Order: sequence, then C-alpha cells, then structure tokens
Amino acid sequence: MSSVSRSSPTLATLPVFPATHIMGYLDIDSLWNLACTSRVFMEFVQDLKIRTGGYHVDIQQGLYKIHLPAIHYYYSYYEEDDEYLIDSMDKDYKDFQSLFPENIDVLRIDATLVNHFHRFNQECTVLSVGEHPIYYDKQKMNDCSTEQINLLLNSVNFRKGLALNGPKPLVTENEKIFNIDWLHIKNCTWITPEFIRKLRNKIVYLTGAKELTEEDINQYLKDLKNGKIDNKNLQVIGFNTGFGRPRWNKEAILDGLDTVRAADQIYKVEDFDKRIKSELFLGVVSDTGDIKIEDSFDFTRDDGIKISVEFICRTVRIYIWNQKQMQNLDKDQDMEKVTKKRGYPEDTNGPAAKKSCL
Repeated sequence: MSSVSRSSPTLATLPVFPATHIMGYLDIDSLWNLACTSRVFMEFVQDLKIRTGGYHVDIQQGLYKIHLPAIHYYYSYYEEDDEYLIDSMDKDYKDFQSLFPENIDVLRIDATLVNHFHRFNQECTVLSVGEHPIYYDKQKMNDCSTEQINLLLNSVNFRKGLALNGPKPLVTENEKIFNIDWLHIKNCTWITPEFIRKLRNKIVYLTGAKELTEEDINQYLKDLKNGKIDNKNLQVIGFNTGFGRPRWNKEAILDGLDTVRAADQIYKVEDFDKRIKSELFLGVVSDTGDIKIEDSFDFTRDDGIKISVEFICRTVRIYIWNQKQMQNLDKDQDMEKVTKKRGYPEDTNGPAAKKSCL
C-alpha cells in the first residue's frame, strides 16, 4: 500500500473551537503579533470579539501609554516630536481597537501639550487634563488660555466626567462643563459663587477654592435649602481650601441652617459607575457606590429633602439625599392632580398601583 503524505496541521487549518481554545492562552501582545502575520489571523482575532475592558490612554510630552486595567496590560511609546507622538497614539489606539473593540474610559492629556489641543478629537467616558504623576516645573509650563482649553473641550467628546487638573488654573465657562455628570476642578481660584450656581452636574469637587469664603458656601447652602438653586441632578458637591490653607470654619458655614448632628450614615450614590473612581470626583467610595459619613450636620430642604454637610480636614462635602425619590413623588403628585381634574372619584388611599409603592 502506498503511503499518503499529509501536511502538518497549523493554527490556520484548525477547526474554530480548538483554535479559539488555543487563543485563550495568548496574551495581548501575542494575539497582536499573530494578527500581524497574515490577514486570516487578523480576521480570526477580530471575529473572536475578545472583551478586554475599557482603555485608559495617557499622553504627555514625549510619551504616551495605552492601558487596559481589566487585564493589567500596558503599552507605552516614547517620541520627542509632539506631532509625531500624537499621530502615533491615534494610529495605535485605532489598531488596538480594531482587534479589541473597547472604548476609551479615561483619556488623560498633559497640559504641556497645550499648543496641540486642536489635534485631539477622541471619544471617552472621562477626560482628564493636566497634572500627571511626573512632577514638572510650573514656571516652565506654558499658560493655557480660555480659548485653548475650550478648543480641547469642544473637540473631545467626553460623555460622563471632566477633570481639569492644572497644574496652572484652567479657566473656562464652556457650556459642556456645566452639564457633565462628574466634574473636578483643581486650582479653582477663579471660580465665583455665580459660577457654582450655574452647575447642573451630579458630582462636583472643587479644590484649591481659595477665593470662596465660608459666607459664600453658607449662602449656597441656604439657596439649596429654599430652592433658589434648582439643580435636580446634584448628589454630592465638595469644596477644598487647598494645601497649606486654614480649615473651613464650621460655625460660619452652618450659620442659620438649624442643623442636627448625625453619625455613621451610609450615602448611596445613585446610578453608580465604577469609572467615577478614575479621578478624584468623590471621596472614599465603595465599589457599589456606598459612602460612609461618620459625622455630619444635617438639615431639611424646604421640599423635604435631607442635606448632610460633612467636614473632613480642608474639605466640606455636601450630600443631597433621595433626590430621585422626590422627583418620582413629584410626578405621582402631578398625575394625581390630573386624575382629579378628569372627574374620577377621590380615593383617600390612592390607586392600587400607588398603594403598592408606599
């Protein structure tokens, strides 16, 4: 009997299930190198639709890093020419994304790249501008004008959070910052009481608020209490005096609010998203959105919503409780008014659907 020669099996000729099983043992670099060897492998890896979690992209002068925190993967690239660096970052991210289709969770852009802000047009969950862990001389850093920071904010589509870190003040009243879910501004010496009243964010943290006084925050709280500040989104807002500054005067901030001392409360952040922990939008928060308030001064707003005021070192943090619950109650009350106008008989206990919710 004549022997028949058989070709040795390769990864490309394996059935899909064994090949998929083998792929599961390869790390990101190995999968990338494999995909670059031939089109068939590129398409195979793409068809697997491997989920790797969202990207963190960090670019500063001379360096960018692409990070996939969910799988502990880092990729970095060094280049002195800023124009070429930005081009390379954009190309590499698109290449990664073609194989591992995830969005950018956090895009960090160093303020030293201020002269290139017009080059960024990515989409991300959180945009962070400035103040990298690598310290650099503030005196040697170029100033960032309002026009330049607005150019960046208008070019990048950040969906949930914005952190303006500095190290120099990044002054802007761009309309996008007032309505984003999470807002953190450092070096906010330029912020006025009028600016704060325009905010429509859910979570706000303002640090280095040297120009804001206890009287300003006291008036803000009074306006929250009587409804002059009508931000139905607000959950938590914090004010920090900045390093080396005196702590807030509690008595001046709480003056005239008729507060009651409370201890060991658990505040639940509504619609909690773990990506809020990527920047210092909040204080210490659990992975489920729970915040322990050990000591606070509480008062009730005119519409019945409780507000807690917490003092921690140089920060005063304000919590608005049960905001969504009160909004639903308002809707129920409006519906009840409509029902009565239509001539339906009054039910002192409410309709059956409403009873089950009480």
